[in-house]
Amino acid sequence: MEIAERKESGVVVLVCRGRMDGHGSAILEQAAREALHDDDRSLVLDMKDVPYLSSAGIRVMLALQKRLRERGGKVALAGTGDFPRKVLDMAGFLSIFPNYSSVEEAVRVLGRAEERSSLLIDLQSPFVEKNGTRMSAEPGSPQPAALKVWGDLDLVLHSRIDDQHIAVIPFSGTQYALGLGALGRNPAEVLPFLGEMVVLHGSLVWLPTDGNDTPDFFTPVKDTGEVKIFSGYSVSLDGPFREYVILESLSRDGMPLQEIYSLLIERAKEHYRDYRGVLAVAWWAVLEGLQSQGVCRSPIPENAPPEGKSIMDPSMFDSWFEHGTTPRYRGDTMVGFGIAVDLDMAARSFDQTSLDLLISPKEGEEKGKSSIYSHTHAVVFRNVAYDMSASFEVQVKKILGQGEFVDMRHLLLDTRIRKAKIGVAPVSALKHV
Repeated sequence: MEIAERKESGVVVLVCRGRMDGHGSAILEQAAREALHDDDRSLVLDMKDVPYLSSAGIRVMLALQKRLRERGGKVALAGTGDFPRKVLDMAGFLSIFPNYSSVEEAVRVLGRAEERSSLLIDLQSPFVEKNGTRMSAEPGSPQPAALKVWGDLDLVLHSRIDDQHIAVIPFSGTQYALGLGALGRNPAEVLPFLGEMVVLHGSLVWLPTDGNDTPDFFTPVKDTGEVKIFSGYSVSLDGPFREYVILESLSRDGMPLQEIYSLLIERAKEHYRDYRGVLAVAWWAVLEGLQSQGVCRSPIPENAPPEGKSIMDPSMFDSWFEHGTTPRYRGDTMVGFGIAVDLDMAARSFDQTSLDLLISPKEGEEKGKSSIYSHTHAVVFRNVAYDMSASFEVQVKKILGQGEFVDMRHLLLDTRIRKAKIGVAPVSALKHV
């Protein structure tokens, strides 16, 4: 069995050549797994050159049909030959799969369904095209939001976190947060493993600095107070999202995170009268390619760089940070939390002491090439359908509870996004807890 993949009018087409027996069906299953991304809903199997079909192939086709129907889509067959058609009929599944005379006809019918779905969404929240994207927005809450900061960023950057500088963050009441932390019984236990962390709807995901480069996570059903998040530094959202921006890149290569943050800041200036230069941002997106960079050593005194250097010092950087600059996780789902700061506007709106809670002076100087500073932690899941019409909060909970967990990383700005629904909150105050 040989299988070629292409995409037409939003419909995935798999051109199958050969026997769809036990061996061939395994090849089909793998090909479909790689071809169908989390934002795909329609699939056409070109059966013109498939002379043989058995129950092994039908099993894979049924599994694909079930998966796509759950997303509001379907699997269709095109050019099915005489013997495979008889097998489907005898097995009682001929009516389960729409069968078209050609791939072109199948794509035309399924493509119209994709267009109708897009049109319905567009009528609910009209899109505008701007700077290489289609954008729309759904209203959130007009109530103000703030960022709460635990810890001292300078202690992190100079690797001076000890048991006197560890905060306990409650699971209850913490919907979105990012920073440096771990799960454990007491500060002494977690200090050697403090790593990049993110809290999403009360679920903690973190990357222990134990040398294994494998994230861990915990989703509590209730908060008994017996299990705690210990953090050397964290930033959490206190308040609601003002709106939910729906965004789709018009480029097949997706859009870099940096450009999306620039668009969100530009939108904030135009639409939020209380915008002061800082945004809190929650992500639900489909990736085109993730790139990452994160701390790989716990910033405790035992690991401190010599001569009082910062871990951001060029001579220290490579030994302190992992670099994942090869794009990965194309077509997978990402949920995360971040902050975006318009440095010029924020400097006019907040005092420097408050801004130093988010951006150290040295880091700001090193990033001086850009007028925007951002910090984003995200978790990657797989096999979760992307439906932009779904409620943001409901979908994030669903992903955390049902998605296939893949990875967690601190994102580089070169990470590229295919489409996203983004919770955006203009920050009115910075609170040091």
